Amino acid sequence: MAKNNIRSVRFSDEMIEIINQQVGDNFTQKFERMVYNCYMLLPEKERQLREMEARYQSAKERYYALYDRYEKAMSFMTVLESRLCGMEHCFKEFEAKM
Repeated sequence: MAKNNIRSVRFSDEMIEIINQQVGDNFTQKFERMVYNCYMLLPEKERQLREMEARYQSAKERYYALYDRYEKAMSFMTVLESRLCGMEHCFKEFEAKM
């Protein structure tokens, strides 16, 4: 395919390293692949990010609901333990009187 669009562009050393890491036989192929992949893959990556954020939010809500249930259960168990100790004390007093 003929390439008629000749441009002169300056890049930082960091950008050159990123471009050189792309697959291709020469700089132009590497640069085109990078731009193409970014252009084509960005919408899918953004969709995946939104999906992951939604899953994270759902998991966080489930965590808070479970934590709330745990806190309520612990509070109930503490009260129950206190009442059982009180009942045990009453039974011991009752047995001592008999």
